[in-house]
Amino acid sequence: MSDNGEMSVGSTGWWRERSDGMGVALSLEARLVHREQSPFQLIEILEHASFGHILVLDGYVQASQADEFIYHEMALHVPLLGRRRQDTSVLIVGGGDGGALAEALKHDFVTSVTMVEIDQRVIDLSAQYLGINGDYRDPRVELLVENAQGVVRSARERGETFDVIVLDLTEPVGPSAVLFTEDFLTDLVALVSPTGVIVDSDSIYLSLEGGDFLQEVSGEGENLVSVMRRTRLLPHLEVYRAKVPLYPGADFGFFLYSRDGVSLSKPVASYKGRHYDSDIHQAAFALPGWQRKWLGL
Repeated sequence: MSDNGEMSVGSTGWWRERSDGMGVALSLEARLVHREQSPFQLIEILEHASFGHILVLDGYVQASQADEFIYHEMALHVPLLGRRRQDTSVLIVGGGDGGALAEALKHDFVTSVTMVEIDQRVIDLSAQYLGINGDYRDPRVELLVENAQGVVRSARERGETFDVIVLDLTEPVGPSAVLFTEDFLTDLVALVSPTGVIVDSDSIYLSLEGGDFLQEVSGEGENLVSVMRRTRLLPHLEVYRAKVPLYPGADFGFFLYSRDGVSLSKPVASYKGRHYDSDIHQAAFALPGWQRKWLGL
């Protein structure tokens, strides 16, 4: 959350994002370029000397012009290139900044991308200020500006499946809160194809207890990893990581959940992005000992 109500549009000051559960904060000297309350959330656009325009939703940094490519490339290319795929269908839950969509469309074997974003204003303002250029006109793309909970439930009832499902969500507040529940996850898991995977992500903190996550599921102090393990909705977990400067702690974990447990740690094809390449793909799965112990890997 943030406590930056004193900043007015056009003013420059120290903007702060508080992670209350961890007792830490991210502070940025930035200019507030835009602020509006959409029907779903508070949207702010900051301008920073090094990071450029920054998208903030309900007080949480989502993406910046300078570092968005790290998160988006790692979130998409690892699951897409970690095993041999063809005629691949992708579901993006959230992703209004357009970055996940842009990366998915870089692969010809991706034949369809369904993106579900509740807030049209996030899409519009991201295009205006971030310029990531997810191509919503690509014939492979179906954009649904709706609540993902209803879309996923309807897809389950129709028996639809997807090969790669990316949870590109805000923190579990506001419109995203209902997506951090066991009911939603149960519906979502039903959409995973036999060789498919769900990709989730979260900041990872080192603590006296071993570690902690930023996001909480169901308001019960659990995280998605613990819920998946307790319910065994998808029994196999693989973890990789990247450094994303503007996310709390900068140590960002990606969590792959699958039915068959086939490892995605080695790329089956070559691709080179601004951050991602085959070497980075493999290296990302090299976790430090304390993380492996804490995650039970």
